[in-house]
Amino acid sequence: MKLPLISCLLLLSLGACQKDAEDEVQPEYADWYALRAPDDRAIEAVHGDIDGTLLITTGYKIYRTTDRGRTWRTADYRSNSSLLGFLQLQDTLLILNAQLGSASNNATAYAIYPSYFSLDQGMTWKPYTDWRRRNDFEPKVARNRATSASGMEYSIDFLVTPVSPQSSSSYIETVGIRTSMGKQLSLPQEHQLTSVYFDASSRLYVTGSAPLCGRGKDFSFCGEQNGVLYVSKKPQP
Repeated sequence: MKLPLISCLLLLSLGACQKDAEDEVQPEYADWYALRAPDDRAIEAVHGDIDGTLLITTGYKIYRTTDRGRTWRTADYRSNSSLLGFLQLQDTLLILNAQLGSASNNATAYAIYPSYFSLDQGMTWKPYTDWRRRNDFEPKVARNRATSASGMEYSIDFLVTPVSPQSSSSYIETVGIRTSMGKQLSLPQEHQLTSVYFDASSRLYVTGSAPLCGRGKDFSFCGEQNGVLYVSKKPQP
């Protein structure tokens, strides 16, 4: 009689946990879907499609959702290397572990150096060791800018403010998204933004930190530090 009782209690416990995860409410905005990271780090990169399988990384873990962020599954990624970008090459998805360049001077910052690959839409990962054998192939993807289907470029807009009039140090802050035609896109809240990405439907994805309630010397988060992913509800021109 003990085994059925234990099984029943276990099922009830799992059912409660599943219900809590599914009932998590995401913020609702007129022009953007907003998805909250499962852990207390900024979202560094995104890959996939919000209507299908969507992947995010918070720097050291990879998460996967198939229900628009209502529930997340932790991918089988077993490394302590930092994670900064995804790159799809035919049926192979690479995770990129380093950054080349700085975006704060209006240049392009690239995620580089793949060390793991996935063949099942990011659920399981294996070491990727043979890319350096090809001298003409350097896998990389831009982090701070992306191009829509029409050819319009969207980039993270930075503001560099000296710490003081005589200081050589500066606060480097992100202030939104701008297009190559000079249009500014405003987001529902302020964040430190990390990357931009387009899906096949030309919807814009913007990753970043938790919402900010202070900048510069008064830098602070508004509450919990879980990062945020914004997805435009309509395709971008």
